[in-house]
Amino acid sequence: MKAFILSAEELGRLVTEWAKSGAVYAPVKVKDWSEFRRISSLAEADLTRVNTKLSARSLLFPQCETMFRFETSHPDKAQLAAEPVPQVILGVRPCDAAGIAVLDKFFAGQGETDTFYRRRRDKTILVGLACQVPDDTCFCTAVGGSPAGTRGLDLLLTDIGGHYVAEPLTERGEAAVKDMNEAAAADLAKKDELASKATAAMAERIDTRKLKELLDTADTNPVWGELSLPCVNCGACTFVCPTCHCFDITDETRKDKGARIRVWDTCQSCMYSQHASGHNPRLAPAARFRNRTMDKFRYTVDQVGEVSCVGCGRCIRECPAGIDIRETVERLMLALGEQSADAMQTADCKMQKAK
Repeated sequence: MKAFILSAEELGRLVTEWAKSGAVYAPVKVKDWSEFRRISSLAEADLTRVNTKLSARSLLFPQCETMFRFETSHPDKAQLAAEPVPQVILGVRPCDAAGIAVLDKFFAGQGETDTFYRRRRDKTILVGLACQVPDDTCFCTAVGGSPAGTRGLDLLLTDIGGHYVAEPLTERGEAAVKDMNEAAAADLAKKDELASKATAAMAERIDTRKLKELLDTADTNPVWGELSLPCVNCGACTFVCPTCHCFDITDETRKDKGARIRVWDTCQSCMYSQHASGHNPRLAPAARFRNRTMDKFRYTVDQVGEVSCVGCGRCIRECPAGIDIRETVERLMLALGEQSADAMQTADCKMQKAK
């Protein structure tokens, strides 16, 4: 698909048009952070910050969601929650869009479809904004992403100074900008230059395949106890993460009326893994810390074929204990790599003795 050029005024008119037929969400400044809120004009949006405090996942997978309402006297007359309205999410950074693509796999890509997620996703247009000056906590390139990544998006905007290069990636994205002027070669060159500079600003790389191989044998390694010492198991990392997807479901009733409600859950809670018998296989804080790390870099590779960390850096910024997942991975690879080397050396010695 060919790229187009948009002025700030033209983007503003697009936002106004979108708001007439549905909901438009964009980052909005709140005190010293920003968060996705519904807007009616571009003037309300804050597109200058690299990332919002919470990701866009809450607009597709709400933190608290009523699934249906019921009456105990008429259990056969349960009413599903109202159909969601069409929505445009503007200013989604590439890491967040990649996170939504991961959620797509969990909620609709494993043979079963989550109705509540799917009906929101089908009515959502994702308009991304390429990053130009990554934060010091950003590491999307380390896990296969890019400051100008297009995965999961319908339309990617790149600010080239007063104008935006708009790259449609789906038919819905193309329909939004098809009446605009086509981008010139100089515009595209500027876009590529900015993307290269942003990528060069992040030099970190994680060999996720090697890490997965090491983690396959790391269940009982003592390194987890050392790494988990600062962790207070507050769950902040899971609530700001774009790809965490665990939830709990409860029925809340008052007299003869009630509702079934789905809420986010966190593997960092000691109650998360407690069995009805009272047994808890992850009672120790180290076990819960291990579970989260393993989920991002091992379990999801087995489940959906890819790591579920997109390198947004939110968990680093929001952790009250100052835990940096990049340092965690580095120490894991060092410790497990040494263990693997020792195991190989021992095996070689045994083979030599056998001969």
